[in-house]
Amino acid sequence: MNLIRKLGLGASTVALLAVVPAYAQDESGEELRQNTVTVTGSFIAGTPEDAALPVDVIGAADLQDIGSPTVNEILRNLPATQGLIGETNQCDTRGGQGNEGATTINLRGLGSARTLVLVNGKRHVSTSVIGTDVNFIPAAAIGSIEVLKDGAAALYGSDAIGGVVNFRTRSDFEGFELRASQQFIQDSDGDIEIGGIWGHAGDKFNLIIAGEYGYRDELQVKDRDWALLDYADNPQGGWSSVGNPGTLINPGFIPIAAGAGVPPVVFGQVDPNCNVLGGFNTPIASTGGGICRFQYTYFDNLIEETEQYKLMGELNYEINANTNLNVQAAWSKLEIPEWNTSPSYPPQSLINTRVDADHPGLVDLFAQNPGYEASLGPFPTDNYAFWGRFAGVGGIIGEPGKGVRETDQTRITAQLDGSLFDNNVSYDISVGWSQRERYSQGEDMFVERFAFALDGLGGPGCDPATGTPGVGSCEYFNPFSNAIQTSAVTGAANPQYNPAVANSDAMINWLTGELETFTTDELLTFDAVFSGQTNWELAGGTVGWAVGAQSRNEKYNLELSDSANLAINPCPFNNPASITNGNATAVGPDSCDSPTGLFGFLSGTVEQDLERTIYGVFGELALPVSDNFDVQLALRFEDYGGNVGSTVDPKIAAKWQVNDMWAVRGSASTTFRGPPLPFLQGQTTSLAFVGPTNAFKAIDTIGNPDLEPETALATNLGILFENGPMRASIDYWRFDFSDPLQLESQNQLVGSYGALGCADGGAGVGTPECDALRERIFPTGIAAAGLERVERQWINGSDIVTSGLDYAASYAFDLDDWMLTVGVDGTYTSEYDSDDFLTGDGLKIADGGDFVGFLNEGTPFQSIVEQRINAYGKYERGPHTLTYNARYVSGYTDVAPSIPALGEIDSHLTYDLTYNLNLNDGNTSLSLSAYNITDEDPPAASTDLSYDPYQHNAFGRMIKVGIVQKF
Repeated sequence: MNLIRKLGLGASTVALLAVVPAYAQDESGEELRQNTVTVTGSFIAGTPEDAALPVDVIGAADLQDIGSPTVNEILRNLPATQGLIGETNQCDTRGGQGNEGATTINLRGLGSARTLVLVNGKRHVSTSVIGTDVNFIPAAAIGSIEVLKDGAAALYGSDAIGGVVNFRTRSDFEGFELRASQQFIQDSDGDIEIGGIWGHAGDKFNLIIAGEYGYRDELQVKDRDWALLDYADNPQGGWSSVGNPGTLINPGFIPIAAGAGVPPVVFGQVDPNCNVLGGFNTPIASTGGGICRFQYTYFDNLIEETEQYKLMGELNYEINANTNLNVQAAWSKLEIPEWNTSPSYPPQSLINTRVDADHPGLVDLFAQNPGYEASLGPFPTDNYAFWGRFAGVGGIIGEPGKGVRETDQTRITAQLDGSLFDNNVSYDISVGWSQRERYSQGEDMFVERFAFALDGLGGPGCDPATGTPGVGSCEYFNPFSNAIQTSAVTGAANPQYNPAVANSDAMINWLTGELETFTTDELLTFDAVFSGQTNWELAGGTVGWAVGAQSRNEKYNLELSDSANLAINPCPFNNPASITNGNATAVGPDSCDSPTGLFGFLSGTVEQDLERTIYGVFGELALPVSDNFDVQLALRFEDYGGNVGSTVDPKIAAKWQVNDMWAVRGSASTTFRGPPLPFLQGQTTSLAFVGPTNAFKAIDTIGNPDLEPETALATNLGILFENGPMRASIDYWRFDFSDPLQLESQNQLVGSYGALGCADGGAGVGTPECDALRERIFPTGIAAAGLERVERQWINGSDIVTSGLDYAASYAFDLDDWMLTVGVDGTYTSEYDSDDFLTGDGLKIADGGDFVGFLNEGTPFQSIVEQRINAYGKYERGPHTLTYNARYVSGYTDVAPSIPALGEIDSHLTYDLTYNLNLNDGNTSLSLSAYNITDEDPPAASTDLSYDPYQHNAFGRMIKVGIVQKF
């Protein structure tokens, strides 16, 4: 009997894809081992594998049938998941920004931090926002992946609010297996994976060692024409109003009323070479001026160049007849040596970049363009305002901005299991330690150095206190187009380039500095579980029991380079010469009302070093009420200590086998998640697009020590059908959230601030609502269009109800010498209802509603689609296997698109085909796969990358070849 049949799950068992193939294989060796695993969702030894649990199981053979995809690709194709973090998405703050190279699991679209990840039943360290990064397991070591799509906190504790994913390794593999593959992607050198596993068994032990090397070549945004749309086709598609070439403003012409909802400088005259060099001049008819826009995503990547090393080992040793020892260790290192980004970022304070009228670059620009100076209007002062950034279409010395991302993960577990009291009690005692270290490095422009350089006092050899502007080692920085020799965007030579006013490489390098962050998440877990059979006999058999205790010590540490540390460098101006030159009225640590750090765009933050220990105990009963009716009961107590407190959560699950063909299953449980450590205190800073400013701004996220655990009622009701080769299942699921841990939306805060008239002189000033909002917007009292940063915090947010259906059906045609299996597997999300959005102070900042079928930008939620469906077919004949998949993602709506044409995001249908040839008695396997055969582009969306990375694949047709050789 195959594993699928034992679970009683119908075709939904293999939710990934392809097939329900295990029953066509001989149950021997490793396949037999995979068919006798303990079901994820119960700790009772001997629990029947057809228990009342909505579990999907993906075996190693299933993965081979579709070309051995990466873990990221496996999880993306699960219908029950959506909103995955797995591809570079640096412009979105709902999980994508700063998490390049990570792979997460997001069941039901509830958020990846609400899905618990286990490896061989034991926890792995998770991060506060994205949950567990599973990109550390060698593919050759994966024996199966079990997905429990049900609230499981009663057994497993926090983070199992939306379900559990358990990776099981090939623990008793013997022999030697090598595998290699290459995936070809147009405009990239593609992906390469080389790995293997070695296993040896003795009389009382077995040992496995698995390793893998992976390389991904970069795929640039500019290599996909759909990703770089013209401004008219997607104004939000990476287009910034702050460019270089930029826009020159006469300070006498900035009479824009506060609260107008547009940038405070909306007019001026664009640099004469804006369009020639790859910018885009958008005229503003009402003022007679314009803005030179810059498409910064031209310099970004869809795939980052990545190298990764993975190593895993496992030892099983029989100490005696009743005691076994299991030791596991894993290590991985991921390196992104050149993370590409915009050559520079817009300064937070856009209207304070002033250029003297006698600046050599400006004098030359006026001389080469007669009439340009006059177009700026009567000149009331001795300087102009430059609306722009220090590097744009010319790149940084012709190149994108660069950064570094590195992730190291380490895991060690030791487990004793066996039996006591004449085999009447089973026990499992384990200790596990895991750690994830993340290093990020980026670059930005020094505010103070930029101010000196505009005055001619820049460069590494200039002392602004004693130097003379533009003389000797003191240089001017020229922000105008005549400093750009060649456009990095169009490749066009600049006819007005003047080397006499160009910027030296030394000047560019001096203007920029590095910000470094070192983040460490660490988990130390102790588990003790005992199980057995009672003396209580029911009609269906003996009642089983399990009890257990767990302690989890969590640590979070954030270290910063001095340049990024607000405790060391809170203010941008620190040189007394800044006062002399009129760039600041005060310098030093106390000179700024709003500490942002040294840089123009990337704000500093504060270090954190946090720790806590969580304790939990649980009990479970398996009640075989009759031969065809089983019930599972569970109860867990968990204590976080401090202000978070404790919680008790029960669960009941049941299955009724109505007859040989039909069965009904159901479950109900309360579940919870305690607030992660960084949610409770500290401060972090990210960058996000804020609509009224038409630019990215610094967003400070503040910890909240008053957070309570989020709770939910999770329910599931399913019907199963099996009649010979025909199998089907349908499950209704629902989660009712109370006090969900939620991050306030900066766009909702700013939108309410503007709508209520909270800026200085506005109609709402002095009201309690505006008093609360004014504390969140900086500088205090500024019009929404001119803000520099927004403060938000973690809160227990608005209640949420989400529900839907999982469904699956398959039919197997088993003839004499060939076999065909066809089926369909999908998830329909019917609702994701949220109450009105409130601040932590109880102030309404946006309406609630149903967020299924929407892009959801500007809200705390990622995009949520109604339908995700896989239809599949698998043909087997002798050594040949052909697997076909059609994958469908339904369309959805953007309620606030950049243009009306992007209001509807189309549905997406792709087709995959994999051919496997098994030779040498199955010891050699060759595979050829074509993913997205018809080369479908992702649907257009009003996002920076012009598509939605949370739902769609951006790479087009991919061809993969692979070989697996067993010895």
